[in-house]
Amino acid sequence: MARIPRVEAAVELAGELESHVAALERVSAASHAEIVAGLRRSLTRWWLFLSTGVMPPDADFDPLRVWARARATEGVRLEELLRSFGLLRQMGWQLLRRHARSDESEALLELAGLLAQYVDQVSAVVTETYLAERELLVSEEERRTRTLLDRLCDDAPLDAADRELAERLEVPVEPTYSPFAIVIPGRAPHRHAALATRLRRSGWRLTVTHGESVTGLAWQPLELSDLQEGPQALLAIGEATPRGELAAARGEIAVLAEYGRAVGLCGLVRAEEHLLEIIVGRSPALVQRLRRRIFAPLADGDRAELTRTLRTLLACRLDRTAASAALHVHRNTLAYRLARIEDKTGLDLASPHDLACAYVALAGDVDAASSGSDVPSEP
Repeated sequence: MARIPRVEAAVELAGELESHVAALERVSAASHAEIVAGLRRSLTRWWLFLSTGVMPPDADFDPLRVWARARATEGVRLEELLRSFGLLRQMGWQLLRRHARSDESEALLELAGLLAQYVDQVSAVVTETYLAERELLVSEEERRTRTLLDRLCDDAPLDAADRELAERLEVPVEPTYSPFAIVIPGRAPHRHAALATRLRRSGWRLTVTHGESVTGLAWQPLELSDLQEGPQALLAIGEATPRGELAAARGEIAVLAEYGRAVGLCGLVRAEEHLLEIIVGRSPALVQRLRRRIFAPLADGDRAELTRTLRTLLACRLDRTAASAALHVHRNTLAYRLARIEDKTGLDLASPHDLACAYVALAGDVDAASSGSDVPSEP
């Protein structure tokens, strides 16, 4: 190691990194010189470690942490940073081989192990610092976004602070916005948080996480392809809504998204096409009372067959021929079962009112819908 001039070697390696640093510089506000200086500091620490075999104290990595936090703030990808250090490892190894004598193979192998150990340590420091900074930034960004979301859902005029926040977040103040909610089944909350961040970066600034979903307001069209999450994602979106009505509209979209999650819907789901499901979801206690009234008398024993019969009749849009075929029974058997249903429940299956009650009760049976039972697809 003594034969290799440390300063000159650092300059040489930094020069070799110029093409990669240029790639970083395109996505970073830092100057070329600043990025190279950070890499040179890392080279100096690496050199001392190879010379002594003693890992530098943790405080010696503080300049590296400052550098990593700055890159995280600018949005430089972590993969790009780690690729820089991987490249340093390759070039460092080439440098060691070039200066080693033919009788120093054992020492060279020992240095190779130390080189790998040091790069692992640097990568760990950068990764931990970067992720912590990104989490802090996202949390603060989401806090500001939530504040503006709440204010825009109020019909009261925005004050100067609100307008300043909107300008800072690059959100135009519009008279109407379209509420939306996104659900990706099977994805962990942090994946939803990553999606919210990506959407904010892509122009849908009023996007936040909400448990295992993503919600927000759009003033420009939002399509399923904009999510970049594949066809399994569910995007529930409402009509353009005046600010004074947005709070209620956001609640309705949340209900629709949860309904979609429960029954396995995916793709683009518009609120206007699922108004009944929203009504049912907004009044769960009343729907449960209606379900008990209609289905409790049909719940036990052979009465379960009557429940299936009623479901199938409604699924077949009251077409008794189709219902008989679906149930594999004669039309007379179907008529007998329907008469028993009317007797036990008090329903009049010729009454539009009673049929509507039965249909709403079925629409509120999310468990049956998600299990693939015969549930009508439309009134």
